[in-house]
Amino acid sequence: MSGALEVGWNWDIVLRFLSITLIDLALSGDNAIVIGMAVASLAREKRKWAIMFGGGLAILLRILLTATATLLMQIPLLSAIGGCVLFCVAWKLLRLDVSETEREEEQKAKQAKNFRQAIILILTADFMMSLDNVIAVAGTAHGNIVLLIFGLLLSMPLLMTTGGAISLLIDRFKWLVFLGAAVVVFAGTRMIFEDRFIESKFLLPMAIVLTVSIFIGIAVPALFFWLNKRRVKL
Repeated sequence: MSGALEVGWNWDIVLRFLSITLIDLALSGDNAIVIGMAVASLAREKRKWAIMFGGGLAILLRILLTATATLLMQIPLLSAIGGCVLFCVAWKLLRLDVSETEREEEQKAKQAKNFRQAIILILTADFMMSLDNVIAVAGTAHGNIVLLIFGLLLSMPLLMTTGGAISLLIDRFKWLVFLGAAVVVFAGTRMIFEDRFIESKFLLPMAIVLTVSIFIGIAVPALFFWLNKRRVKL
């Protein structure tokens, strides 16, 4: 009887571990895009260091976030504030997408600055985009901090690898920068609309939320892109 209970308990641990990993990966697609965009302006040999360093700090941040998930969700308008911060992240990401000529002329002067910016953007976006993720992960862990840590340690390297692949795609297809910014703004808009305080006040149907989020997700990056190009010409 005790053997059967032990086997059942072991399977429960395994299933929770897999659930944490899969949930974190499924909810982190936006984060991978930001990682790819943030390091795309760096020289290829420096990208892996930015991803490893930024990703390592992001792992620690996610563990802290998940451990304090219940407390964080009680802060009024936190999700809405996070959504607004993502608008700033999108603007910063588009500013990193300078022309090839400018990159060659100022590469040495900008490389250290861009490295720091990439780390900051990875951490900022991961923090804001993970506010909704941590509730699902914390609920699955059921207070088991060991499961939580191992699940995040497994999912984050996969996420960072995806981010590295996206940065290589951006090298070939520059328009992906705009698409990535649109995804970030879309995620930020939804975070604003789905904030518990705002949602309780307006009670908007999901169809309207999605429609407005898609519109803003396209219009705002287009405006940012135009302003950025104008800044470069000046």
